Amino acid sequence: MPAFFLSSCCFSQLLSEEVDKAEHELRVAQTEFDRQAEVTRLLLEGISSTHLNHLRCLQDFAEAQATYYAQCHHYMQDLQRELNKCANAASGPHPPAAVCPDPVSKAFLSGPTSPGATVLSSSSQRPSTLAMEQPQLPVTGTRKAKVLYDYDAHDSSELSLLADELITVYTVPGMDPDWLIGERGNQKGKVPVTYLELLS
Repeated sequence: MPAFFLSSCCFSQLLSEEVDKAEHELRVAQTEFDRQAEVTRLLLEGISSTHLNHLRCLQDFAEAQATYYAQCHHYMQDLQRELNKCANAASGPHPPAAVCPDPVSKAFLSGPTSPGATVLSSSSQRPSTLAMEQPQLPVTGTRKAKVLYDYDAHDSSELSLLADELITVYTVPGMDPDWLIGERGNQKGKVPVTYLELLS
């Protein structure tokens, strides 16, 4: 009987220790779970805050882009109106030099590039006067033109000219009204209208 009592006491003590140990481990696990749950909650709140901040940044970016392109559209409309005014002025009988500068003025600003250009710069008033007196005739089809002044081509798309020579000129759709296409034999290129006298 005493042996049975001792074994029962030992078993109860071992059971109590195991229960205490299990309860302790359960408390530790619960504490760790609560800590991880709090960390997860904070992370989720951070994700939500970051998402809202990202949406605000995207909204600001979209508004800035819309404003930028609206300004670009406004400036392009202004430029289009100015170009239309310039084109209308150039098609008139006496286009003002202040509205649409002609290539002669550009040649004077850039300085002499050839002996002929040196002669022009020495009497700068004469070519401008002649250019203003010459009417800007609408060019349709191929015509003959007399070269008034020497002209040196600035690139491969232009044609160099010699004073008093005769060349064939014509225009193409959408071309700058201050320029024509000139042909001399097998040579062809752009030539400034103000350097030419169009022949009927």
